[in-house]
Amino acid sequence: MKRQWLRRSCALLLCSILMFSTPVLAAEPEQPPEAAYDVTWETLEERVMGGSLSALSLLENAQSIESLDYDKLEDQLRRQINLLGDAQWLMIKMGNEQGASAMAQTTAALRESFDTIRDGDLQRDNADTVRQLRDGARQVVLATQALYLNLLSLEQSAQDGVRGLATLDRNLEELRLRQRLGQVSAQTVREVEQTRAQTVSQLATLDTALRTYQSRLQALIGETPTGEVTLGPLPTLTEEQLTTLSYEDDLLAAKEASWKLYSAKLTLDDAKEEWRDAPSYQKEMADHVWNAAQIAYQSAVQEFELAFSGLSRTLADSQQVLAQKQADLTYQEGQLEIVQARYRLGRVSQSAVANAQDSVAAARSAVETARRDLFTAWNNYQNAVQYGLLPA
Repeated sequence: MKRQWLRRSCALLLCSILMFSTPVLAAEPEQPPEAAYDVTWETLEERVMGGSLSALSLLENAQSIESLDYDKLEDQLRRQINLLGDAQWLMIKMGNEQGASAMAQTTAALRESFDTIRDGDLQRDNADTVRQLRDGARQVVLATQALYLNLLSLEQSAQDGVRGLATLDRNLEELRLRQRLGQVSAQTVREVEQTRAQTVSQLATLDTALRTYQSRLQALIGETPTGEVTLGPLPTLTEEQLTTLSYEDDLLAAKEASWKLYSAKLTLDDAKEEWRDAPSYQKEMADHVWNAAQIAYQSAVQEFELAFSGLSRTLADSQQVLAQKQADLTYQEGQLEIVQARYRLGRVSQSAVANAQDSVAAARSAVETARRDLFTAWNNYQNAVQYGLLPA
């Protein structure tokens, strides 16, 4: 029961402070120096752990528990018990039974605390509490990583939208010319103009979302939330990082690292203890409670294993999607070269070249999306293996 009380207390603490979550690879374009970025992926974890109020609060609580000197505490309790024993004897000698009884109750409480230290129970409970608190801090890192990836996705969507707007403007110019020549109707022009207006509105909404998420990211790393932040690119995954994974070994490591499964096992152990201690007249009821606890634990393990299996499948699928998108980009680049050659021979218009360039840009954007999805899948897999944490 003591373990349950401690875990409930920690759960309340977490709830009160946690925040709102095969080839790679074509050559990466040259990137500007790291100093040009306000935040990079490589420094993100360190900045969260050192700047997030949520993470800092959890870590401070963990460190306060870790700083406890059990030897000194045990000595202090021993001295207090001895002093109370002397005081109790004095009360008895003076005939003060009420005072002696109060002293005895206090002594019993202190002795119980003393025994929890001597037997190592308090140390184990506190170690569990520290693990839970550090797991909570790690969840803040994961939430920030997810936000970083989401921001990169939104930034790419904005770039795609701007490119699409430029294409609409080019098409509108051509349509208006053709309208003056009587080749298209005014209705056709109005429809494209309406599409352009919708695109402008969507870009404005996207810009608002970007600033909102940028402010949230800044708050998570301890910076003033101005809504303006420049993110660095994601690291490039290597062939080795993608081919040295071992599903069975990784699953075992993930289960061992998982606080959620560890906590479920503690709950199961508590239930087993209560089942053993149940009086005879409650034995049948206790049997059912114990059976339910075992089923709940098995369900937690099964759910974890299924989620981890999903991460593995997503990682494998992301690799093949990237390969396909890279092949499509190569094809579109080849088509552009053909169109450009035909343009130089005067066989196609400049508009055909512009359309082919748009197709290449769209294919390149699809490659970047696939590369980011692969990195996200790999990062989720690594967080599960190293920390036992699964994406929400």
